[in-house]
Amino acid sequence: MEPLEVLRHVWAFAAAESCGACSPCRVGSRRGLEQARTGEPPGDAYARMLRVMSEASLCAFGRRLPPAVRSLARAYGDRLRGWGG
Repeated sequence: MEPLEVLRHVWAFAAAESCGACSPCRVGSRRGLEQARTGEPPGDAYARMLRVMSEASLCAFGRRLPPAVRSLARAYGDRLRGWGG
């Protein structure tokens, strides 16, 4: 499986499993999935989204998703450059 495909699966899981109780997790998980589907390298808005999710989500799911994405980006190195925010 390609690194970007793995990242898409992570964001798809997050979008499907978000309870929707708070905007940072609900909106962030969907935007993360949209960005991963485009395959285009993310920009500053993506990095801000990850930061907002980790700081403002009400639940541990939303707060811990950005570190999981960053960990995945670190594990794949250059193949996911920029996706760790």
